[in-house]
Amino acid sequence: MPKPCLAVIEQHIKELPNIAVTYFLPDDKKIGGRYVTVSGNVRKPDGLKRVIMRVDGTRIPIEEVRMIEGDLFQAFEQF
Repeated sequence: MPKPCLAVIEQHIKELPNIAVTYFLPDDKKIGGRYVTVSGNVRKPDGLKRVIMRVDGTRIPIEEVRMIEGDLFQAFEQF
């Protein structure tokens, strides 16, 4: 996962940016898991706890994130 995405989110955190995060969700009962995509507003990326905290209380482990998308990043896609 590109670390610049977290920096951009932090710069715009007061706006509670709406982003889509695709991450690996391990299965609790067996080896493996699946990739899920969730959309919503971010409260803050927490570098110490290594999670992205969403407004709804969901915590996404940064190590499991594969992709972050949102209008916030459109300016960077042009380059």
